[in-house]
Amino acid sequence: MDKKTALRQALRMELNRREFWQFCLFYDHDFFQSRPFLKEVADAFQRIEKREIKSLSVSMPPRAGKSYITSLFCAWTIGRNPEHSVMRNTCTATLYLKFSYDVRAIFKNERFQMVFPGIGLSDDKQNLQGWNTNRSRQVGYFGAGVGGTIIGFGASNIAITDDLYRGIEDALSDTINDRIIQWKESTHDSRFETGCCRIDIGTRWAKTDVIGRSIESNDYDESILIPALDENGNSFCESVMKTAEY
Repeated sequence: MDKKTALRQALRMELNRREFWQFCLFYDHDFFQSRPFLKEVADAFQRIEKREIKSLSVSMPPRAGKSYITSLFCAWTIGRNPEHSVMRNTCTATLYLKFSYDVRAIFKNERFQMVFPGIGLSDDKQNLQGWNTNRSRQVGYFGAGVGGTIIGFGASNIAITDDLYRGIEDALSDTINDRIIQWKESTHDSRFETGCCRIDIGTRWAKTDVIGRSIESNDYDESILIPALDENGNSFCESVMKTAEY
């Protein structure tokens, strides 16, 4: 590789380290190119990273790629802040473990290593329940499913809820909805450390869900809503689901 090519690649990797949307395109260009609406989400995540905002909600339909972009964001922000921690809670322990595996796999990917050389997993703590980077102070990534316990860990960087509802039945049940909200307030929210930002992301099934109540209370600095159908009755993204299917 000649000097000019090496310099061009180094500048590109620096851009990927600084700009989350560029990192997404570098990591999986075809996927994100086919879902341009995700740039709005990526830009909002960037504002969280820069501490331009401290709280964010993102609502979008199923299969839109919300969990994928959130996993990439978790890896990217940990790569930029390897001494700090990210907490990500979801509806079930099984889904939490899948997300933990996904983020850990991104860390191991060659493209991630090109952007964040020298940032890797700790040799002595790689358990899916909670794992460290090779620079973590206490824990790098941790979380649970709704109803689970989180003891001894604190979120110093970002705290995320990612689909706390298994589906429309949970959201429309007052009993289940109250249980989810109580768990979030008593367990999830109690893990915030000073300076920690928060993101609530998910599919919306009811106005009284976690995101809906927080929007009603003006708890977010910013809220993004991507409806399944636009104002003309067309699919928000034909690559995700066609208008006729909706």
